[in-house]
Amino acid sequence: MVVTLCLVLAAVANQVIVPFQPSLAPAAAAASRIAPQLDRPDAIGPEAAALADTTPLRLVIPSISVDARVESRGLTRSRNLDTALDYRNVAWYDLGPRPGEPGNAIINGHVNWWTGSAVFTSLARVRSGDRIEVVRADGTAVWFRVTAKRVVAASTRIGSLFAPSAVPTLTLITCTGVWDSMTFSDTQRLLVSAVLA
Repeated sequence: MVVTLCLVLAAVANQVIVPFQPSLAPAAAAASRIAPQLDRPDAIGPEAAALADTTPLRLVIPSISVDARVESRGLTRSRNLDTALDYRNVAWYDLGPRPGEPGNAIINGHVNWWTGSAVFTSLARVRSGDRIEVVRADGTAVWFRVTAKRVVAASTRIGSLFAPSAVPTLTLITCTGVWDSMTFSDTQRLLVSAVLA
C-alpha cells in the first residue's frame, strides 16, 4: 500500500502550495504537552489576557470525532510547511497567528498513514456551521464555525491564506485526490475555512 502522508501546503516565501516533506527534527517540547481537562471560561480579563499563553494544544471537531494534540511546527529546510510527527496529531503553523488572533491560523493534518486512517481522514465530511474548538495552553478555548470547504490542485497559488486580516479565521488543510508517484504526494488539497464563533 502506498503511504499517503498528507503532504500539504505552501512555501510561504512564494505563497504556493507545494508538497510537505516530513521533518526528522524532534517535536518541540510544547508540542508534547497534552491539554489538561480544565474549565473553559468564556472570557478572561485584559490583565490576564496579557499574561495568557494562547498556544494551541488541542483541536476538537465534534462532528467528525476529532480530538487531537496540536504540534507547533514551522517550515522545513526547503521552506515548506512542516507536518505533525505523529499521524494522530495536527500541526499548527507557528510562524503565523495563533487561533483566535487576528489573521488566518493554519492547521494541517495527515489524511491517512501507512497503518490506515489518520487525524483528518474524515475532514471532507465537515459541513458549513460545524463547530471547531481549539484548546489553548492557558486552559481557555476558542470556537470557530465552518464557513466553506474547497478542493484545489496541489500546485494552486493560495497566497490569500497568508494575507494580513483583522478577522480571526482558521484554515484546516489535508490531502485529497489521487496519489502521484512522481511527486510522492496527492494531487489535490482540501481546505476547510472557519471564522471565530
